[in-house]
Amino acid sequence: MKLYLRTKTVLDERETQELYRIEHRGLWAMYTLLCAAVVVQLLFGAGAAQLAGEVFVIAVTSVGLIIAYARRGIWDAHARPSARGNAAYSALTALGVAVVLLGRRRNWPLALAVGAAAFALCFALLTALMAYVRRRQQEQADTFEDE
Repeated sequence: MKLYLRTKTVLDERETQELYRIEHRGLWAMYTLLCAAVVVQLLFGAGAAQLAGEVFVIAVTSVGLIIAYARRGIWDAHARPSARGNAAYSALTALGVAVVLLGRRRNWPLALAVGAAAFALCFALLTALMAYVRRRQQEQADTFEDE
């Protein structure tokens, strides 16, 4: 048990950065593959009971990452929060939802309606999150200027 409670690191700064890069790539590879597995299972007609574990892990990971990033005022490593970006991400989400639903039900009107609803919900959530992240960034900038 002592091994896990050790606080002193044996890595130098370069090794620590490399460790973080490896963990980052591993996390996103696992997350992407888990999402792909759920989509493939949905297209093959898996029931809710078969998907429950994967969906639970995706949901907990997603919510945890979103909360951690937002609390620190981080939006993305490669983009700033914007309505245009929110619309693009929402459109991709809506397209994915519509394609999966179309693959399962073969019902165009239903797929379009649910895709539109997914777009609206995703856009609203991203816009609210964007406002929160911008506020946190401003708070951090104000704190930094005060020091």
